[in-house]
Amino acid sequence: MVLKVQSGTRTYALKIDTESPASGRLNDEFDLLTKLSTHFDGNKTSQVVHPIYISPGGAFFVTEFIDRPTAVDLIYNSKDDDQVAQVFRRAGSWLNDLHRFRPAEDYAFRPKWMTDSVQDLFQSLPLELAEESQRMVNTMLAEAERLKGVSDIRVFSHGDFHGLNLIVGQGQTIGLDFTEARDKLAVYDIVDFLKSDIFRDGAGADVDRSGILKRNKEMFFRLYRHPINIEILDFCIRGRLLKDWLRLCQPDHKCSDFEDHMRTRLGIRLKQAFR
Repeated sequence: MVLKVQSGTRTYALKIDTESPASGRLNDEFDLLTKLSTHFDGNKTSQVVHPIYISPGGAFFVTEFIDRPTAVDLIYNSKDDDQVAQVFRRAGSWLNDLHRFRPAEDYAFRPKWMTDSVQDLFQSLPLELAEESQRMVNTMLAEAERLKGVSDIRVFSHGDFHGLNLIVGQGQTIGLDFTEARDKLAVYDIVDFLKSDIFRDGAGADVDRSGILKRNKEMFFRLYRHPINIEILDFCIRGRLLKDWLRLCQPDHKCSDFEDHMRTRLGIRLKQAFR
């Protein structure tokens, strides 16, 4: 749980985790925020929220509070496509700086976790949806077999790099919530962020084979410079979109209004990506 706390003229963010005294999660995250603050020190455009205090028992910590919109606020709600494109550019720049925290290493791609999940979800689909999605699943399985073992880069990663964890400030982009940070393939952080693009409108010709609008994807990579394998990235984006859609189509899943909207948007993008 994260609370906004006012003290006199100053405002803070208070993060509470009642299980942290036993798990050590907040201690680990606070220590990482301290190291990342040093890593980003002097960077005029990329920052993390600055850690201020952690309780002796490790049940809560305090950081600065930044009263600016998140990337999701703008991507979901802005009517200005140019503004949204700049959000993707700034996100790519910030992630490029984070992925330099430790040296990258080569790592063989292992897609089995994704294909197993997709197949499990596919098996329990209603018949009419199973027939519609069979071709997409078959395509994913064939690409997974082709890409298995292909070398890509593993880096220090955010681990939960969706748009709610990136604040778009005035001249700065600020990352937060590093509970899931660990070493993993660089493409997974990129997938987590780019998938929010499904909430932007675009004709089929504007969408590339990954299911993302060409312009927003290109803007993300304007300043992201690490040498990732684009085929693996595109496979992972399509796989994530398909997995999310299959999950929301399960017979026993009751969608909220937002999930129902998301399911519709995912369906549109998947048809464009697998055309």
